[in-house]
Amino acid sequence: MVKRYLSQITLDEAVEKVLTIFGDLSVSAKVPLAESAGMITAAPVYADYSVPVTNVAAMDGVAVKSNETFGASEQNPVPVTDFLRVNTGNAVPLSYDAVVMIEDVWFEGDEGITLRKSARPWQNLRAAGEDIKQGELIVPKGYRIRPFDIGALGTYGIAEPEVKRLRAGLIPTGSELVPIGTRPGPGQVVESNITMAAAWLEERNVDACCYPATPDDPDLIREVISKAVFENDVIIISAGSSAGTRDFTAGVIEELGELVFHGIAMMPGKPMILGRIEGKLVIGLPGYPISAQVVLREILGPLLEKLGFNGPPTEKLEVSLANDLTSNVGYDEFVLLSVAKLGERYIAAQQSRGAGVQMAAIRSNAYLRLPAPIEGYVGGEKVFASMTRSRSHADRSLLVTGIMEPPMGWLSNILSGGETWLHNNNTGNISGIIALKKDICHAAALHALSGDGEYNTPFIRQYLPDQEIHMAGVAGIVLGIASKTGTGKDEISVSAIVNQPAGSECRIILDSLFDEMSVAPESVDGYSKVVNNPLSAAIAVAQDKCDASITSYSIAKTYGLEFEPVAMEQYELAISDENMGDERIGRLLDALSSGEFRQTLEDAGGYDVSLTGKIRVIR
Repeated sequence: MVKRYLSQITLDEAVEKVLTIFGDLSVSAKVPLAESAGMITAAPVYADYSVPVTNVAAMDGVAVKSNETFGASEQNPVPVTDFLRVNTGNAVPLSYDAVVMIEDVWFEGDEGITLRKSARPWQNLRAAGEDIKQGELIVPKGYRIRPFDIGALGTYGIAEPEVKRLRAGLIPTGSELVPIGTRPGPGQVVESNITMAAAWLEERNVDACCYPATPDDPDLIREVISKAVFENDVIIISAGSSAGTRDFTAGVIEELGELVFHGIAMMPGKPMILGRIEGKLVIGLPGYPISAQVVLREILGPLLEKLGFNGPPTEKLEVSLANDLTSNVGYDEFVLLSVAKLGERYIAAQQSRGAGVQMAAIRSNAYLRLPAPIEGYVGGEKVFASMTRSRSHADRSLLVTGIMEPPMGWLSNILSGGETWLHNNNTGNISGIIALKKDICHAAALHALSGDGEYNTPFIRQYLPDQEIHMAGVAGIVLGIASKTGTGKDEISVSAIVNQPAGSECRIILDSLFDEMSVAPESVDGYSKVVNNPLSAAIAVAQDKCDASITSYSIAKTYGLEFEPVAMEQYELAISDENMGDERIGRLLDALSSGEFRQTLEDAGGYDVSLTGKIRVIR
């Protein structure tokens, strides 16, 4: 049953197949008028009756026969005995063809009135059917009902308009799945793809029906797919679409109907499945969240738009790429971007391209399609990005490149209160400085160890010798030894450790400790075992993979570890002199020096705030 090899088709071919096979897929239903906003009419809507249904008064006054008022003036008052007292909206009998406003009427006892101004035929009178006549078209087929349309439709007698309705059944599969709100254990995964897909569909007025998670059992998968096919128009199955040994979805679809294709030359999203069962569309989503999002947007999105189930409009914006973007020739690749306005340009920096890194989607506000025939784009090249947020969001955004530490998230939270959005691009110290040199970021987030207060000055002078750079202090980050047993400086050389990459602050600290003790680093158990960052080092200790490691106080505290301080690195923002006049930079510096930010650092612990918010200039 397991299909081990993917038979890939191109993205354009996949979209064409979906539109050709399922382009007429749509059903209609009558819905209560109050629920119809945003929906598309499946048939023309006609008025049940005329509005007004008869002649009605447009003013408070008296209904008269206009020919009996001719010649009336201040000098020639005309008495009228045949009239009818009416209020606005009252029905007016056909024998009367005008309404005189009450302020223009003089009552003569109970029997008559006097007019000093003649009335024109149909004056202050709304004729029957003036707004709409019975049987007249209100809105055509394919019309999206707006909230303000609902009042008119109700007035014209429409209680249940017939609209396009599409029902999608969403099936999560996988024995490793646990529900949202459950802390996953080793080997477990929180099932969030279906919740995400349901929200995406409902934004397009597609009814989403979510089924319980189904374990990796072909019989159970067959049962739930059969049920979903009976109850829905579209079936979306999450996970089970790759070529692994426990991916049964493709085989079950092939048993129950037709496997249109399995695999698409697109990244992320390559393992997707398209099937047809009893004429119903069946899509198998990859398990990685970003892959699933791309499949929904690029494959199902065009079909929903053709059927009238449109999402929010996507704006195209010309941007300059901050870095080279390479791609795999032969694959359409989609890259998430953070776009911010810098001077008169919009700069786009790529986020992580891992299909499982959901924070990349949260941190981005645009994406770019790298077409299959090309090898990529070079840094600085202008391309058109598809915005997932508005252009004004990019106008209010700041792009910060370098090393991202928790304080940058806290700054982002403060800035968001003033609708300034911080986009952090985690690239490393040197890459941050180079980005500042190339003028492709607003600021570079840097940290370095130093005992003389100069911190990042040597790097700045090396790479930016001719520029004036403003260094804004974020915080001092306390680094030290994390362990479960309180390992100190004297014990670390006889403990099992993990190391970090050459040149990193944590490795420099470790080497310095061994140098002070005249210990050959290579003799220490675990010195050659390298993990990629302080977080991974702390996790190794927490999971008993080693006895001790160098990390920050805040990370050690998160994992409940003992901590002995050893050193401090200064965390700073480097800002070019040209950018200091940007009002968004002004807001960033205000946030940096605010009492709220300082208090957040102190509450977190492990940070030195003596230089927080202070600015020094490197010339």
